[in-house]
Amino acid sequence: MFGYTIVKGRFSDCLEFAAVDLLKGKVIVRFKSSGDEYIYKNVSRRKILNLLLNDNMSLGFWGQSLFRDAIQENRYRPQTGALTYDRIGNSLRSNAVPSYIAALQPAY
Repeated sequence: MFGYTIVKGRFSDCLEFAAVDLLKGKVIVRFKSSGDEYIYKNVSRRKILNLLLNDNMSLGFWGQSLFRDAIQENRYRPQTGALTYDRIGNSLRSNAVPSYIAALQPAY
């Protein structure tokens, strides 16, 4: 029932799209220039809700604090509740769904 919501169709020179999961506090973004896909964890739910409700907000503007404040996730860093990121893939096609989302089982 709940899962990732793809936010698309916003003006941004930086990001192609963002897929947000409000309940888990996760965001997946894809950069336009390189096609790199990153997952951000422990994102503020207020920040995600602000993006979903504000139709005029640019994805790049919204993502600036993610890019600035997140630290890279690794297996040696314990779960501290800090905003973390990790590279999850690359897509050369702009209409492709990230493999991370495609691999998830739908909830029935």
